[in-house]
Amino acid sequence: MMASINEAMGMSIILPASQCDLDLDAGEKGIVGGAVFLGTMFSSYFWGYLADTRGRQLILKYALFATSFFGAISCVATGFESLLVLRFLTGVCVAAPASTVYAYLGEFTTPSRRSQMLSFASVWGGVGIVYVSLVGWWILSYDWVFVISDSFEFKPWRLLFIVNTLPAFLNGIAFCFCPESPKFLVSRGRNEEALEILKRVYKINKGTDTADGYAVTTLRLDPEDAIAREQNGDGSVGLFRSMVQQTLPIVKLPYLVYFIICCVHNIGAFAIYGGLGLWFPEIMNQVFSQQAEHEDRKVCTILQRNETLPVVTEFEICDDEVKVETFLYTLLLGVIGCIYALITSAVLGRIDQKVMMVFNCIVAGVSGIALQFIANTYAVAILFCLEIVFAGYCVLLVNANVVAIFPTNVRAMAVALTNMIGRLSCFAASAVIGLLILENCPVTFYMLSGLLFLCAGLTFLLPKK
Repeated sequence: MMASINEAMGMSIILPASQCDLDLDAGEKGIVGGAVFLGTMFSSYFWGYLADTRGRQLILKYALFATSFFGAISCVATGFESLLVLRFLTGVCVAAPASTVYAYLGEFTTPSRRSQMLSFASVWGGVGIVYVSLVGWWILSYDWVFVISDSFEFKPWRLLFIVNTLPAFLNGIAFCFCPESPKFLVSRGRNEEALEILKRVYKINKGTDTADGYAVTTLRLDPEDAIAREQNGDGSVGLFRSMVQQTLPIVKLPYLVYFIICCVHNIGAFAIYGGLGLWFPEIMNQVFSQQAEHEDRKVCTILQRNETLPVVTEFEICDDEVKVETFLYTLLLGVIGCIYALITSAVLGRIDQKVMMVFNCIVAGVSGIALQFIANTYAVAILFCLEIVFAGYCVLLVNANVVAIFPTNVRAMAVALTNMIGRLSCFAASAVIGLLILENCPVTFYMLSGLLFLCAGLTFLLPKK
C-alpha cells in the first residue's frame, strides 16, 4: 500500500521541481502525473488474472521488484516523452501490489476481522504520503548538480525517484519470505501446502516451535468456491479463453450488480483522492499566496481570478522552486490520513463497514460543498484534507467489500477490475480537474460531491457479509 502511494503521490512533489529541466508545460505535468494511474488501469485486468491463477505471493513479489526498477530508472528521463513512458511502465507494475494486496491480506484474516485488518494496513498509505513529503523536503533542500554529459545533469529531484521507490524494493525482498495465501492454494487443490502454511501461522500466533496443538487435519473449499471450481474445469485452455472464464462469474447476476456498485464507488473515490489530491499542493499554494496580498477570500474566487491557476499558466521565466507549503500540505494530508485510519481501524470491528462507507462518502461530499462558502485559508486546507482523506478511505472499504463478496477463484480479478475502473477516473481527473476548476469552480466541486452522495446511496444495495 505504501509502495503504490509513493509512486502516485510522489509525483506531486517531483513535477514542480523537474518542470524546467524537462521543459514541461502545465498540460504535460497533468498527463505525466496521471501516467501511473493510466498504467495501472491498463494492466490491472491481467494482474488480477495472474493473481487468481498463479498465486498472490508470487505476483506481489515480482511486481514489487519491477515497480522499484521502473520507478528508479525514471530518474534518467530527459523529457516529456521518456518520463511519460517510464511512469506508465511504473504504473503497469505497481497495479499488482495496489490491488492484489487486499486479496492476499484478506485471505489471511477471519471474516469478522477482515475489514479491520485491512483498515490497519491502510495506515501505511498515510505513512507513504508523509514519507514522500519528508524525503522530498529533505532532498530538494539541496542544490547540488552532477554533470553527466552536455545534455544530462543529475539533480536532487532525480534522486527522489530512487528514494521514493525504496519501500517497493524492500517490500519485494520481504515477500520472498512470505507464504502463499492458503485459501488460494485450497482453491487450486493444493490442500497439503495450505495446511502447512496454516500450521506455520498457528506457530507464529502461539509463539511455539511445534504445531502439535493445531486441531485442523483436513481442509475443504467454501461451497461457492467449490461450485466455481467445478464450472472452470481443469483450466487446461488457452490464455484468452482462460481469462474470459475467469471474468465471466463477475459479470453474472447477482455479482454483476455488486461489481457495478463497487466500480461507481471507486470512480468517485479515485477522482477525488487521486485527481484532486494530485493538484492539492498547488491549489493550496495559490490560496495561501493570495492571503499575503488580500483578505481571506473564498477558494473558487481565488482559483478563477484572471486564469492564474497553475494548470494553464505559462511563465516566461521557468520557476522550479518547490515552496515549503507544498511539503507542509502534503505532510498534513498524510498525517490526517494516518490518524483517521487508526481511529477507524479501532472502531470498524464494532461498526458495519457499509455504515462506514456511507459516513465517509457523506463527510467527503459535505466537505467539498463547504469549500464554496468558507473563506478562511486554514479552514479551506482542513476541508480539502477531509474531502481527500475520507474519499480515499472509501477505496479501502470498497476493496474490503469486494474481498468479502466475490469467490476466492475470482477475488483478485474483481479487486483488480474495480480498481482499474477507479484509476481510469483518477487519470482523467488528474489531467483535467485543474481546467474544470478554472472553467467553473463551484460546479466542479458540486459535481464531485454529488457523485459521492450517489455512492452513499448505492452502498445500501450491497449484500451483508
